[in-house]
Amino acid sequence: SKLQWSTAISMMVFAWLFAAFWSVMPLLGWGEYDYEPLRTCCTLDYSKGDRNYITFLFALSIFNFMIPGFIILTAYQSIHHKFKKSGHYKFNTGLPLKTLVICWGPYCLLCFYAAVENVMFISPKYRMIPAVIAKTVPTVDAFVYALGNENYRGGIWQFLTGQKIEKAAVDNKTK
Repeated sequence: SKLQWSTAISMMVFAWLFAAFWSVMPLLGWGEYDYEPLRTCCTLDYSKGDRNYITFLFALSIFNFMIPGFIILTAYQSIHHKFKKSGHYKFNTGLPLKTLVICWGPYCLLCFYAAVENVMFISPKYRMIPAVIAKTVPTVDAFVYALGNENYRGGIWQFLTGQKIEKAAVDNKTK
């Protein structure tokens, strides 16, 4: 079924309010912001590792990493089953979850390590790497979707080269 405008707008409003809630909490005293190690922008202040930081970190990781990861896993598993039944594989359904874990995993590990140990012994340049990788997620997701979906990939190829990709005939016979 098609997505209705009212549903799309409701989902968009929820996403913005959800993001605003988690962004404002450190400004209101739950968690804290500080400059990133190279002083280019701000991030969570994981240098303290106090109870305030730990409770914010666990809530943040559950609601912004684990629950979305579970939703991605279950949604793309159902898409995979639908593709499997139809015999038409149009997208690698494992890529979105792998992208989430690969891009956000190092940052989450650094933050969780900071909850139990002092991370200040790690060079600021090395502490900056997980944050930079995490910030690339929107771009990586766009490439994953564009290059992982055969319809978009064919369109991109046609745009760049002017050549249309011929679709291979799918053999639906059982072996």
